[in-house]
Amino acid sequence: MGNSSLASIIVPIYNTRGYLEACVNSLLGQTYENLQIILVDDGSTDGCGQLCDAFAQKDPRVQVIHQKNNGVSSTRNAGLDAARGDYVYFMDSDDQVTETMVEESVAVMEAEDCDLCVWRMLLRDEGDPSKSRYSGCPKTIFFQFSTVREKQKFLSRWILNNRLDWSACCQVFRRKIIEEHHLRFISGQKIYEDIDFFFRYAAHCRNIRNIPKPFYIYRQHTSSTMHTSDVQSCVVWKLRLARVWKDTLSDHAPFQPIYAFCGVILSSLLIKGFPRTAAEREERALILRCYLVEEEDREWLLEQARMAVGDRAEILRICGLPLGLRVWGFYKSLLSGNISDFYRAFWLQACCAALLDLERRLISAIKGEPH
Repeated sequence: MGNSSLASIIVPIYNTRGYLEACVNSLLGQTYENLQIILVDDGSTDGCGQLCDAFAQKDPRVQVIHQKNNGVSSTRNAGLDAARGDYVYFMDSDDQVTETMVEESVAVMEAEDCDLCVWRMLLRDEGDPSKSRYSGCPKTIFFQFSTVREKQKFLSRWILNNRLDWSACCQVFRRKIIEEHHLRFISGQKIYEDIDFFFRYAAHCRNIRNIPKPFYIYRQHTSSTMHTSDVQSCVVWKLRLARVWKDTLSDHAPFQPIYAFCGVILSSLLIKGFPRTAAEREERALILRCYLVEEEDREWLLEQARMAVGDRAEILRICGLPLGLRVWGFYKSLLSGNISDFYRAFWLQACCAALLDLERRLISAIKGEPH
């Protein structure tokens, strides 16, 4: 490969001195050499800023930005403002990547004229390596969108339903699309900011390619944001994201009706399987009540729920039968205040999902394909 296209890699950094050197070295060791490595020090107090400056002195591909602590969204946005590459990657400062990540993904982007490539992630458990696992889709898939309906189905059933990994670190973006559509991370959004960026970006893509390789190594440890967020916090941030979508995306065709897409995200906290004990039922009922704690959020959410319950056919067309039933059941349970309404729909969803899985297995068996 000629390495003619510039790839910008943005690394937000805050007090990860013990991991930072391994992270940056995994980027400097890439087989693809035409890189702009943007290290954004978000007001670190543990010496990360000085370590970043030392890397910049040793390698001209490294660029350092120092800013006051303002969170990961602001840090990534600062990196986007400085990026000059044809392609944009994001990486967390306590993780690592395989040495061919950029070379292999750029090759696919250019050979197949892709707007977005996604790949798998190795979730490495720092406390117990035997619990490490892979996320993302294990198959090579090429998604092509020719109609708004096809785009809607993909956004709801693949992105928001997490069949492709949500993490911005598992994707390579075209900077041209980011800048043409003024895409940035939501300032102040502490969790789920990756879902939002992925969701908005994909809405502008002609096609998307999944590469079934684990290029990214995510180190799971107790200080990770998602590990320190309780259920109430998750509810708060999901509601905040849903309200931002309602305010900013409702008038755009791929996102209509917006409550169908919001429902996929909001209902996901309840899908832990059918509750079989009184304790499990009470746990889910508590989650449902969390959505209705704040009066302002409650009134807004109930308004969305009333529209959604009366529009089941459209929700099913966008989300498909199993997922659509889950979304519709979630809104119905909000209106009634009874978690049983959600699980009656969830039971139907589980039956539909089982039938669809059986159908896929039968088709694979007929074709002689592995399951």
